[in-house]
Amino acid sequence: MTTSSMPTPEAHLLRLRGGFLEWTSRLEFAYLSHPAVRWTAKVLLDLACGVAAVLVTITADGNRAGLLPGEIARLAFAVGLLLVLVHVVRGSHRTIWRYTSLREASTVALSAAIVGAALMAGRALGWVPISGAAVLSVVLLTLFNALGLRAIRRWQVARPRRRQYSRSEPSSLRAPRRILIVGAGRRGLSIGRELAERGTDAIELAGYLDDDPAKSNAILNGARVLGRIDDALEVCDRYRIAEVIVAMPSADAAFVRAFVRKLVDVGIRTRAVQNVERFVDGAEVHRPGAAKLQDLIAAPSPSTQAGRDRQASLAGGSADHARRRVLITGGAGFIGSHLVRMLLERGYHVRVLDRFDYGPIGIEGIAHPNFEIIQGDVCSSRDVSRAVRNVDGVIALAAIVGDPACNLNPEETVNLNYASTKILVETCNFYGVRRLVFASSCSVYGASDRGLLTERSRLNPVSLYARTRVLSENIVFDRHGDVEPVVVRLATVFGLSPRMRFDLVVNTLTARAVTEGRISIFGGNQWRPNVHCRDAARAFVLALEAPASDVAGEIFNLGGDANNHRINEIGDRVAEIVGDVTVERRDEIPDPRDYRVSFAKIRRVLGFEPEHAVADGIREVAAAVRADPALRRWQDARFHNVQALQQTFVAPRRRRDDFAPVRSLAEA
Repeated sequence: MTTSSMPTPEAHLLRLRGGFLEWTSRLEFAYLSHPAVRWTAKVLLDLACGVAAVLVTITADGNRAGLLPGEIARLAFAVGLLLVLVHVVRGSHRTIWRYTSLREASTVALSAAIVGAALMAGRALGWVPISGAAVLSVVLLTLFNALGLRAIRRWQVARPRRRQYSRSEPSSLRAPRRILIVGAGRRGLSIGRELAERGTDAIELAGYLDDDPAKSNAILNGARVLGRIDDALEVCDRYRIAEVIVAMPSADAAFVRAFVRKLVDVGIRTRAVQNVERFVDGAEVHRPGAAKLQDLIAAPSPSTQAGRDRQASLAGGSADHARRRVLITGGAGFIGSHLVRMLLERGYHVRVLDRFDYGPIGIEGIAHPNFEIIQGDVCSSRDVSRAVRNVDGVIALAAIVGDPACNLNPEETVNLNYASTKILVETCNFYGVRRLVFASSCSVYGASDRGLLTERSRLNPVSLYARTRVLSENIVFDRHGDVEPVVVRLATVFGLSPRMRFDLVVNTLTARAVTEGRISIFGGNQWRPNVHCRDAARAFVLALEAPASDVAGEIFNLGGDANNHRINEIGDRVAEIVGDVTVERRDEIPDPRDYRVSFAKIRRVLGFEPEHAVADGIREVAAAVRADPALRRWQDARFHNVQALQQTFVAPRRRRDDFAPVRSLAEA
């Protein structure tokens, strides 16, 4: 062994430091990923709230009851344990520790009242030898301790997530929190050095990936080589990587494309950098063929600048919705038909762009001076341009929804669900739209056994529909420009709508139970998150109106924790509510999706709580089917996306002259 190959003391120190960093990081993520550890900590802290309340009360009272130390300890422990038991029995630990509002405060107040009632009962029986005033003091201190602790937790959770957006002028998205560089060669090290020197507190270089054994665990520009390139998915999951930069200019182009595709398909933003100077100078690095609309012009048009000036004047938080114009693509659909009515009631000018593949029934009968209709195609840049001009916000609902419908014509699906997103985002940016709320789907999580899934969980799309949603999310964030993008991942929707659908699990089972008295459950153990169509529409309004500092650049799962159900549970609930229903259970599972979703973020940030449980939807759909002869024909094509699209796809493509002009249906 030569002298040059002997490890130096500095190398030993670097490896020790790297090992310590890895150990602390693993310890941090081990804590975050074990619910039992978090639950134990909550129990101990609530126990401490009750114990502290008793000790402070007896100390302030001067121990007039003459309690011995052992008696004081038993009383304090009993109060703390009772507080914990009340919270556990009520199932409130999961929510009130991450979100504090009037509702959660009332839950804590009720728990403190139960503690007080128990102490008064014990006092009456001679078991608790303290005065009534001391009991009241214990109750109040328990309440204050518990609320204060939760307020601190709320502040701790919310503080790192705040966005520094300006309300007066558009700004670009905050840089990702953690960045991983693939390739620790000259190009990758240059990027890492520039990030370290020019970065802000919002950027953290998590580390590098490289296949060179000599670089394993090395510290480069203050960041460690975390593993080999093949370990990318595992490293991204373990270290919660927000964006990956592939810095391997000499690598085979086919390999780089395949690697980028693998990461993008699970929802990780990935960019292959060929020109480090453009990246360091802040220029957008595009994938091949990703030309932006504004790249084709020398300067913004007068209408563009006027639109931006107008929206800047509206961005100061004005509550005068009557001055704001909103475009809804797919506004005649299952959710859109509710959303149109909600926005009109709130004083908005509402414009709908829809090609009416499922007919106009969702918005028929709406006669309102602030309502416009453009019958057109979201895949047509001309139609989208007509629709987006002079609007302040866009809610993008138009898509081929559902796995069976998407599989009818994959080419049409890719065109409508993915290519149209590029057109819409670029047009919004060109015309100075302030807010874009994009409807995605919880289907992007696919089949997952990772427990409760959050917006940061790894994606596992198992269908064409889910893959188009993942790719569209990336397009929205990659090309947002000055637009404030918000992505909403919808749970499985149910309920009664003007444009009724009976190809959704709750609605289908209910209609079949009412008309046939028999339902079939396939598999049954698969988890599904659910949300009522009116609740979904209300959440889109909240996302549209929320401050940019809270929602711009964010993803929200849309639903409610109480509406996470197994298919078996939904079937049993349908049979129970409808009555006299035979439930047939089958082992085959045609749909492999299986996931439970956390909705803590949308509850915390937007204050959204569903107003309708699954049982409410079953009752209203059952009543409607019984009362309306048209709905009793629930198997008609107009109620099912697949059958309706089959008719659309075989029909001759319409010419542009066949499309109705603005406000055509309103005038009809």
